[in-house]
Amino acid sequence: MNFSLSKGQFFLLLFFIETGFIYISFQTPLISESRNMAWVLFIVAAIWHYFLLIFFERYYRYFYLNTFFQWVYKIYWFLMLASFIAYMEFVLASWVLPQTPEWIVIFFIVALSLYANLSRPETVINIGVMLIPLIFIFIIFLMLAVPDLTWTNLFPLDFTIKKEIIQGFIHSAFAFMGAEMFLIFRPFLQKELTLKGKPIFIYQLVIFVFYLISVLFSQMFFTIEEIKLVPEPIIYILKSQEVTFVKRLDIFFVYIWLSWSIVTVMIVNFTFRVIHFVKERNVLSYKLLFIMFC
Repeated sequence: MNFSLSKGQFFLLLFFIETGFIYISFQTPLISESRNMAWVLFIVAAIWHYFLLIFFERYYRYFYLNTFFQWVYKIYWFLMLASFIAYMEFVLASWVLPQTPEWIVIFFIVALSLYANLSRPETVINIGVMLIPLIFIFIIFLMLAVPDLTWTNLFPLDFTIKKEIIQGFIHSAFAFMGAEMFLIFRPFLQKELTLKGKPIFIYQLVIFVFYLISVLFSQMFFTIEEIKLVPEPIIYILKSQEVTFVKRLDIFFVYIWLSWSIVTVMIVNFTFRVIHFVKERNVLSYKLLFIMFC
């Protein structure tokens, strides 16, 4: 497959892959399992993610998927897509389309993705640009909840319970699901461009702040016992805000999240094409696959 990526396009693909599905949902299991330590453990996971990207950038040239592991990843991505499309349908049925048959929603999502992937690669690569302003608006309106936050919910911190620490780190790492796509798309970056140092740091800083706001707001808005009953805490926080231009802010942003997630479906499907048509390259090993898959 013949296409090339600029730095902006590369990081935009990675951003949608890592945030598209899970942004509104990972906070509940994270806070439920690690309690007050959730925000600290998320910071640790974010630092781990940054060094993982640095590691990938240094050794991506040695990454190679043979036929067997191509199928392993295709099956993994297919199961991931099936799970998240089902979750998207659940969110829509819970918040905005309770009477709509499930097959209609699923058909709509899949049809849009197939249409985009039957077009030129640039269609999928650039389609996320249109959603960038909406994502910033998402964060701006989330800030309306600041007066309702209780900062004491972040404390006390107890690092003596190993189970909570381990579970908290695992659920924090879920926020960065899809980091392996760095290795898939990195060879398509324009050859004269480099990602060493500043570019990866800026990307990590953006996604870190984007996620950390959601974790802190969820933890400060709800008590530990309350959040166990809230599957999409960010949407509930938006629902509690009153604005004049729209009756229910949460529904408005559910549609934004839906568009956001559909773009992610398109990109994951595009990855199937990339893997299927990629030319074999002479490399030293593909041991990075085991590290990335684990």
